[in-house]
Amino acid sequence: MKTKILWKDKLYGSISAIIIFLMAATICYGLEAGQDYDKWKAIGKTAVDNAFVAMKKAGAKPQKGNIIVLTNAGYAEVNGTSTQGALDGLTDVSGASRGSNTLSEIHSTPWTKLWFAIYDKTSGLCAYLEVNPSAMVESADGKKTGLPGVFDVQALEQVNFDHLRSHTDEYKTKFDKKVFGGNEFRVIAIVNAIAEGAPSYVVRAFEFHDHYCPGVTSGIIMAGYLKKNFPPISGSDYFVQAIQPWCKEDALMVLLNTTPGKGAYSVNYPTDADKERLLPEAKDASTIVYRKKKDPKNWEGIVLAFKDADTQCPETGNGVVDKVCDDLWYLKRIGKPEEFVNVVKSFELPEGVLPKEWAAPGVNYMEKIGLIR
Repeated sequence: MKTKILWKDKLYGSISAIIIFLMAATICYGLEAGQDYDKWKAIGKTAVDNAFVAMKKAGAKPQKGNIIVLTNAGYAEVNGTSTQGALDGLTDVSGASRGSNTLSEIHSTPWTKLWFAIYDKTSGLCAYLEVNPSAMVESADGKKTGLPGVFDVQALEQVNFDHLRSHTDEYKTKFDKKVFGGNEFRVIAIVNAIAEGAPSYVVRAFEFHDHYCPGVTSGIIMAGYLKKNFPPISGSDYFVQAIQPWCKEDALMVLLNTTPGKGAYSVNYPTDADKERLLPEAKDASTIVYRKKKDPKNWEGIVLAFKDADTQCPETGNGVVDKVCDDLWYLKRIGKPEEFVNVVKSFELPEGVLPKEWAAPGVNYMEKIGLIR
């Protein structure tokens, strides 16, 4: 009995030591995480403060609540630390927020430079700032977060679309010089779209895609078409098969919550020989969408094509301006998907056959649907 008691005492002592170690590590980690949060919150505030100072010098009167903010904070990492706290600093000073659809979190890799874009809707001025990682080494007291040099790129430009369109040559030169650190189209397209009243679902789509191009617009419009004309039955989900993939896939995954990780999305890359075998009516087919019928053993599908429209946007030689013009033209028609989406064919799968089986390697799904010569 005595031996067992001693063994238990040692065991409990070891467990206690482990618990104490984990608690200490958690406390230390919490302090470190708190310091990172405070640091990045302060930098978010400083970014907006700097932007407002620059705007006022240019004659504008930026006001809290009239600002659109874009950033990759939370995705970008600086010296191995999370930059998420910057979002709260940006909100505190600018008044921009997720709920008001004026704070947009742009997807990026962790190693992309951290950047902020602060846009004043009244003046059309946009301040762009990039963080200099080498300036982010804190002093011992951890207070040096707003030092000169924290931002190694700072620029202020008027980027509302009407102004850009009347100064295309001037801005082409500026864009060629990467005045916004190479993010010119990314920033300008998004701030103009949000200023024009882009719905929150549109914002969600281009945030994930990391820029707002006409390609992602086609996916947004396709998702709208499905919601209106081919909704899931009894709350079931879709299975999407991209047969000619492009930027639209990112929008469809976000807006329909159909992802490969959930077994709800497949992508195929057809060869030129595959395309040549398609029937004439299927040459523009790009996406197959499957849904369960009322009997869960049975599925039906539609093959969709997207019709590019003549936006009547003139070619100015400034690629940023031209693409933003297309974006805004489609944005005004985002609620009319029937104008752009065509159903190539409707079909039913054989009883008991799942969409995944038609998306399996080596399966000629277009032949099964009857769209091959």
